[in-house]
Amino acid sequence: MILFIERMSFVNSFSPMLLLWYIFPVIVFFASNYLYTTLHLRDRFNIRIPDITVPFLIIGMHEISKLTYGLSILPYILLTILCIGIAVVIFQAIRYREILYRRFFKMFWRLAFLVSFLMYFVVIIASIVSFFI
Repeated sequence: MILFIERMSFVNSFSPMLLLWYIFPVIVFFASNYLYTTLHLRDRFNIRIPDITVPFLIIGMHEISKLTYGLSILPYILLTILCIGIAVVIFQAIRYREILYRRFFKMFWRLAFLVSFLMYFVVIIASIVSFFI
């Protein structure tokens, strides 16, 4: 019990590492933009900036939740992304009457970016609110 209380007092304190994770999406966006233009990823592989940032956003959400609450929300994030994949498959099967891998992965990964980007800011806002409560 004492270990849990000590851990919770550490979890609710603000740290410079947490501030780094707050600005992490901005750093990742600029780094992805640099890689995108330097390596000519659009010409070679038809990859865009959001395609590169999704794994980094997931890692950022994991670290913020671990630092703020002492537990990770990574399983919930992955479950959400898997549910998006199932929804995209069902949508394409109904809408197009076929499932093409290229179209599926493109739609799935772009939706995964949108959801992970929105969830990242929800985690940041929840983290900031938890310091004032």
